[in-house]
Amino acid sequence: MTELEHKRKSRRKQTAEDFTPSALINEMLDKFPHTVWTAEKTFLDNSAGNGNFLIEVLHRKLANGHDPVQALSTIYGVELMADNVEEMKQRLLDTLPELDDTQKQQAIDIINHNIVCHDALTWDYENWKAPANLKPKALF
Repeated sequence: MTELEHKRKSRRKQTAEDFTPSALINEMLDKFPHTVWTAEKTFLDNSAGNGNFLIEVLHRKLANGHDPVQALSTIYGVELMADNVEEMKQRLLDTLPELDDTQKQQAIDIINHNIVCHDALTWDYENWKAPANLKPKALF
């Protein structure tokens, strides 16, 4: 068992955390109308885990010819576990095609803004920020 598999198994026992498999995500995304895949449509996963759903959304946006930086700017995620957030951010960046230095920095800035570590029940979605009087608490 790899370190990641061990972590997932342990976490599943502690928190009931389980990630949606890609096959199921793609089955759900296949049911969306084609009009969903326009450049300006946004996607939000408020229990984003390590980003499986958002990664598949990004794959589809790129497959539809969307500009990589623009596609990334329409993807948002909120996740409570800090290690999952870091993994998700890296996976999103790794999913993008080769970018020049300026585009890569734009992508990093977008990811850092759009992917947040917070309790999804208290996050201020309208203003895309944490409530001023509330700070997230670690589970462990």
